[in-house]
Amino acid sequence: MLVLRAVTALVLAAALAPAAHAASVAYVDGNEVWVAALDGTQKARLSDGEGDWRAVTAADNGRVLGVRLEAGKIAQLSRMQLWEKDGTVLSQGPLPYKNRAWSSYAAPLSPDLSADGVFLAYGYSGYTGIVPSATFYRGHNVVLADTKTLVEPIGQEGYEWPTMVGRRVVAASGSAVMAQAPGGEPFGTTWNPLLDAGPTGLDLQRTDVAANGSMLALELVPSGSGPGRIGLIAAQGIDAPVAFPAAVDCYLPAAGNATDPSLSQDGKWVAWKDDEGVKVAGTPTTAADPCVLASPPVLVSATGKSPSIGGSDVATLRPPAPAPAAPGGGGGGGGGTTTGPAPAATPVTPAPAAPPVLALTLPARLSAAGLARGVTVSVRAPAAGLVKVVATVPARRLGRRGAPVRVASGSARATGAGPLRVKLRLTAAARKRAKRLKGARLTLRVTQGARTATKAVTLR
Repeated sequence: MLVLRAVTALVLAAALAPAAHAASVAYVDGNEVWVAALDGTQKARLSDGEGDWRAVTAADNGRVLGVRLEAGKIAQLSRMQLWEKDGTVLSQGPLPYKNRAWSSYAAPLSPDLSADGVFLAYGYSGYTGIVPSATFYRGHNVVLADTKTLVEPIGQEGYEWPTMVGRRVVAASGSAVMAQAPGGEPFGTTWNPLLDAGPTGLDLQRTDVAANGSMLALELVPSGSGPGRIGLIAAQGIDAPVAFPAAVDCYLPAAGNATDPSLSQDGKWVAWKDDEGVKVAGTPTTAADPCVLASPPVLVSATGKSPSIGGSDVATLRPPAPAPAAPGGGGGGGGGTTTGPAPAATPVTPAPAAPPVLALTLPARLSAAGLARGVTVSVRAPAAGLVKVVATVPARRLGRRGAPVRVASGSARATGAGPLRVKLRLTAAARKRAKRLKGARLTLRVTQGARTATKAVTLR
């Protein structure tokens, strides 16, 4: 059972967004922004085929914000785009960051829109100077979602992995889930503890909260190797501490590493990403562990990531502009449920048939020592073209914080559809810390054009 210690917190119900039926889940697939019905039967592409979309977040009112970073560029060059609830582009601009002499910087971590789509909260992690004498910074920033210029963001250190309830920020401070006290949100500096995840024995990252306060979803990761887990806890609104025993207190039955939990506004649906892709299921109503889901998981996308449940309606979205020649096209996205009916002349373009799938095969026994010597993996390419494989481990494995760290990579060019061998070699930084890789959870991502596939393995 997931056992958490609740502590008293004063939270006003006025800060909660009104409960509403969430109509869709936004996610990234093939480096594009997509929106899908919760049952996965209807999908539409919201972005216009630019590629390089890294993360997405959906607001309760139907707005959607995506973050884009071109391959090979540093995080400070990330850009964001806000779609209005009718699927049209409302604004484009840079993702602001604190102006420091960053030696390393990762952002956005856990981007999340306010319920009205006006503010964006996102985490960051980085350091200045040279390790071991470097100065580390971890926290979150809040900016206007329609920011168009590189302004200095308002943020706070020590409060990480933010999400938003109404316009209030919920963040992690060590093992504690903290919520901004009423007044001054989203920039308030007074915080109330909601609960302590320390007794789980896992490290706390983001906590998503249903808009009506009925459910919390905690993203938890082990300090060492092993898959991440998602815990669900029933609540009686965030203006009162969680009462234990809670009506719901369990871990999601995920496949492998579970991340990015997102709850519907009414707390009746949960989306997440695991080793099988982006899934949506009905939340449990009992404390049985693992969670007994009210409806079985629906696989929305086998290759998707960054799911975020919001208030858009796929059936009302405008089609995207004509895209460059690339697989993964589709319709528009970002519609809302709080406005009048959309014009009848804007039907959704059906999602295309699934492109040929990349397949990745690993050696029977993959060890840290073998990876250090160089290991060859087998890839089945669906077409001719360059195939790239990148291997990452959790940042803490190498003594860092933030996004997973690349430790090995390789590439080869396929002359046509069929098997291909790709040699992986450690990065210079990983070679210096090769002994730390033993027992690490290694995630391998293979890409060919817009096609991607991911496989995870624990190094012996």
